[in-house]
Amino acid sequence: MKWSELKLELTSLTEEEKAELELMAAIAKVRKQRKMTQEQLAQKANLTQAQIARVENLSYAPSLDTLAKILKGLDLQLGLVDRKTGRLVKG
Repeated sequence: MKWSELKLELTSLTEEEKAELELMAAIAKVRKQRKMTQEQLAQKANLTQAQIARVENLSYAPSLDTLAKILKGLDLQLGLVDRKTGRLVKG
């Protein structure tokens, strides 16, 4: 695929699709920063390595349950951020 085609495809994404891509990329980035393999994350998250790979390769949008398991495996938690201020909303 040419860059111009990819660029057009990326700009046609909805805000929700862009957020989903950013989340999946962030998961892979954090895993790599923590020097974990997909297999190690899968074991900590009680998932399969294939599930982690599909999430990171953007071929599968995880359910909320699967996402929660992945975040727990990375010692992270889901939070709400105010779009206007960029601040974490505390409940």
